[in-house]
Amino acid sequence: MKPPHVVVSIFQFLVLALPAAAQVAGSIQQSESLRRRREAERLTRDQQVEEPVPSISPDEAVDIGPQYILSSRQQRRWLEVGFDLQYSYTDNMFFNEPSGPTVGSTLLTTSAQIALTPPEWNVAQGKLKARAGYQYIWMNYALTGARIDPTTGFRKSDNDFDAPTASADLTETWKHWQAQVGVDWVRLLSHQPTYSAYSEFYRDYALRWSVSRAFELGRKHSLVAGYLGSHHMTHVDPTPGMDDGDRNDRTDHTLLLGYTYQIAPRLALQPGYRFQLVQYNHANRMDQLHTFTGGASFALTRWLFVRAYGAYELRESDDALVPDYRKWDVGVSLSAMFRF
Repeated sequence: MKPPHVVVSIFQFLVLALPAAAQVAGSIQQSESLRRRREAERLTRDQQVEEPVPSISPDEAVDIGPQYILSSRQQRRWLEVGFDLQYSYTDNMFFNEPSGPTVGSTLLTTSAQIALTPPEWNVAQGKLKARAGYQYIWMNYALTGARIDPTTGFRKSDNDFDAPTASADLTETWKHWQAQVGVDWVRLLSHQPTYSAYSEFYRDYALRWSVSRAFELGRKHSLVAGYLGSHHMTHVDPTPGMDDGDRNDRTDHTLLLGYTYQIAPRLALQPGYRFQLVQYNHANRMDQLHTFTGGASFALTRWLFVRAYGAYELRESDDALVPDYRKWDVGVSLSAMFRF
């Protein structure tokens, strides 16, 4: 039988360590959820853009207005600078089992990015373009609404974190096809024990690859289907007494469908679906993720966009210790993109 002071020490460790572990896991999942959504949006955006259709008769534009189709976006600028402000609500910020205690929260996601985008080259029968960029993301919980986590008594804002990301990729486009290979370097920085601490709790080096095709279904309808793969080499603080700092190493395989309906020259509806299979390298664990999305995008100008979206995401894991979560997210975003 263990001495009482040892039992007390173990109890104190569990009380402090388990909420911290949940915070880290939730932050990693939140970062991954954001990455998946933006990856899908980027794939759809890069292969969809409105362009005027030549008039059948000189009076057509006067009678019914300009008509639009969807086609590949052409980028001929050397530099991109972008800003994004996204305000959302999630009903499960810690990605817990639906039968367990789930905590909802508002979330403000702010990002700024800069990228070098040299002119594309003619390669084989298509166009090859390169991109290298840096993005900084701020994630802030519960700026409005309930600020205390009812399950622990801690502030939800204790889970705030930043995500600086450096990336580079090569993209080949031909006709309606697109193939890409790239690399990402991501760090997650906590604001604990003080907001200015910027303590790294997760690091990810990823190699990614993708192939996709756009189908023009009509003058205002299109469908993008794609496969995206990635291999992640990660680091977190190891579990005490164990050498498992790379326990989040994994390989992802994602199938994506994105539909776009151009309601008006500046307004588009974009429902979509993603299926992701995740194989963890150092554990007997396989996850399946299903994500259903819907959104409406409106171009205020050529460089300023507003978007409303909703997403339902669920995970099924064959590891009994991993939550099979369900979560809803709804939000609005305002984005600006400048090309020079």
